[in-house]
Amino acid sequence: MLNIILIEDDKDLNELISLRLGQENIKIYSYFDFFDLETFLDTNEIDLIIMDRNLPSGDSVEMIKHLRKKGYMEPVIFLSAKTLQKDILEGFEQGCDDYICKPFDFNELLFRIKAVTKRNKTPKEQISYQDFTLYIEERKLTYKTNTFENLSTLDVELLKCFFNHKNQLLSRQFLSEQVWKNDTTSDKTINTAILRLKQKIPQIKENIISVRSVGYKLC
Repeated sequence: MLNIILIEDDKDLNELISLRLGQENIKIYSYFDFFDLETFLDTNEIDLIIMDRNLPSGDSVEMIKHLRKKGYMEPVIFLSAKTLQKDILEGFEQGCDDYICKPFDFNELLFRIKAVTKRNKTPKEQISYQDFTLYIEERKLTYKTNTFENLSTLDVELLKCFFNHKNQLLSRQFLSEQVWKNDTTSDKTINTAILRLKQKIPQIKENIISVRSVGYKLC
């Protein structure tokens, strides 16, 4: 079953999409405006975000730009009455995976949902390090008899980067490029993300060491 966040301020359209997708055995988390997406994504496994381009609180492009910078890589489909080419290109440039112009046919929306989630589906894969095993698709980590589930996309990307480069000193610039997919992530953002990861998984705390003014190393 797919888990999808829908953010659409048109009440009738929101209810219609929720109803139709529910009939397709899709679980919908429905909202009418921006909310604390980061916290929600940290605690729930989400396959797709569908959001209106223009919401009461502002342009959704800025929200997606912020999420991508923070390392949240869940696929996004924009629904929008902004149909000019420059608006569509802006949406893709800032990180959306598809852009559907209003009005649209529901069957088209369903087809695009299936296409986006299929191509963004992470192949089944697992990476091991000492007694830790990271299950990429399931977004979980096991350590001996302990299991940590519902890891955020950022948690998984950080762990994957460390596990793939164990015993190597990773600069913050490298982490920014590999995990956040840009070269502008601030040191504070990176430090905070790693601190939260250590708090969430205490067993790995001593393995990830900080090298002053340089970066981090998994050893």
